[in-house]
Amino acid sequence: MKITEFEILKVPPSWVWLKVHTDAGITGLGEPYLENHPEPVIAEVRRLEALMVGQDPTRVEALWQLMYDSGLGYKGGPVKMSALSGIDMALWDIAGKAAGLPVHQMLGGACRDRVRVYRAVGGQLPHFVKPGQAYRDGKPARMLPDTADAYMEAARALVQEWGFRCLKAHFGPGPRLEAIGKVDAIAERFAAIREGAGPEVDVAVDIHNPHPAVAKALIAALAPYRPLFVEEPMPIERVDALHEVAASTNVAIAAGERWMGKWVFFDALREGSLAVLQPDISHAGGITECRKIAAIGEAAWAQVALHCPLSPIAFAASIQLDAHLPNFLVQEHNEVNDWREGGRTYIGKGYLRDPFVLDDEGYVAVPELPGLGIELDEAGLEEVNRYPWTGVRG
Repeated sequence: MKITEFEILKVPPSWVWLKVHTDAGITGLGEPYLENHPEPVIAEVRRLEALMVGQDPTRVEALWQLMYDSGLGYKGGPVKMSALSGIDMALWDIAGKAAGLPVHQMLGGACRDRVRVYRAVGGQLPHFVKPGQAYRDGKPARMLPDTADAYMEAARALVQEWGFRCLKAHFGPGPRLEAIGKVDAIAERFAAIREGAGPEVDVAVDIHNPHPAVAKALIAALAPYRPLFVEEPMPIERVDALHEVAASTNVAIAAGERWMGKWVFFDALREGSLAVLQPDISHAGGITECRKIAAIGEAAWAQVALHCPLSPIAFAASIQLDAHLPNFLVQEHNEVNDWREGGRTYIGKGYLRDPFVLDDEGYVAVPELPGLGIELDEAGLEEVNRYPWTGVRG
């Protein structure tokens, strides 16, 4: 079996998908995308296509190395790694289909049959939009004032009505020292989310790269409410800043959504700074590299919560890896992919023939179809494509 061509699909609201075609009639799906930078990644996919046509797609590891080493010694970087990641997903999809096995079986088998999923929570009631519609274009059923009570009500709705059993709050204090004045208000809102979610629900928090001094103060204020983890408590440019923040607390620290490849994760882990690894399967190197990152983390007692703010293709690839990883923690997903119908929460409706369904305990089942375990909903995609595509994520 040989690769014959790459086909790029621009799918509303903002996704970029890849179909890798072979001379055996088997195609593989991947998501080579970088938020708000789609065109450079598409160009890199086309550059790599010249290396891949004529290759055996089931030689996934060898082809990963071929792509990574290409470029006259220029390795890594978000554009190249995002292109490589999407191609890698498609290769695993082909390899699994050729073998008649889901990817998690190709990796060595499943450690679990279902995967726990978390959803973002903020100060507005959750809502959903039609497949293909930008999430920002939809409106919550009822607007809420920016108060702690609003955060409490939003958390209650996601748990009691939508069925999630793990949430993640988002706060953006900003990168400057003046943000220290926001610490008390953020802690008040997180405490309200904790109360609204209830004692049996895990709640993590993303504080979006503040100044390290602000991060320390904010983590100290959040610690009494027992966050599952605190995400990105430092500027991403310096791993030593992560070490500094982590050394000041016993709260679990998470990071890695904008790190490419295994090397920076190794640097963070060898200092004992990370409890939760968050590589993005569409940026960090695909299934191949994220599996290696997870293995490095396992040796440092770190668990994995793959970053996934993209389409149902990246989510499906993440679920396959989650099923296999012994040190899996919880899986992120993008709320634009949610759909509510008949009292159930679906992920990927309109894109996938069999969308993921959240069960009563906040998990989704691991698909058993070959490859990534999914099939596209061609009729649904006709409706999706009625919406405009944009280069700005979601």
